[in-house]
Amino acid sequence: MTTNPKAKTERLIVKVIDDETLVYDVSRHSASCLTELAAKVWRRCDGTTSVAAIADTLGEDERTVWLALHQLNKSKLLVEEIALPPDMRTGKTRRQIAGQLGLGAAVAAVSSIVMTTAAHASCRGMGSSCTDNSQCCPPLSCLPFGGTSTCTVL
Repeated sequence: MTTNPKAKTERLIVKVIDDETLVYDVSRHSASCLTELAAKVWRRCDGTTSVAAIADTLGEDERTVWLALHQLNKSKLLVEEIALPPDMRTGKTRRQIAGQLGLGAAVAAVSSIVMTTAAHASCRGMGSSCTDNSQCCPPLSCLPFGGTSTCTVL
């Protein structure tokens, strides 16, 4: 565990849309949407800059930066997990901590979703009608069943 966070940068597609940054992790097939503050924190995570220095550079409260880092950890956008300070490990929820810190922390949010690959998005599930194996989701196969063919397990 480190206290100088380093942002993951490999195998990512990053797009800035208005005041949010969309980060798609190609290796994990997951997308994260960073608020403006979370994106600023992420961009300053070079592995040599301390959390205090990041907070100072951004003109933010250090706890707000820690909250953003906690979310970046959960979204797997840091090379390695950072050690949260003891007062941030109290078992409080992100909402409780944000409430204590005020509005600045509330905008340090990161939202993530796991994406399906194009192949999985277009394949058919168990019992679906089909004409050949390419239409069925792995490990299903297109087999004749009752006068029609359906995706099923061999």
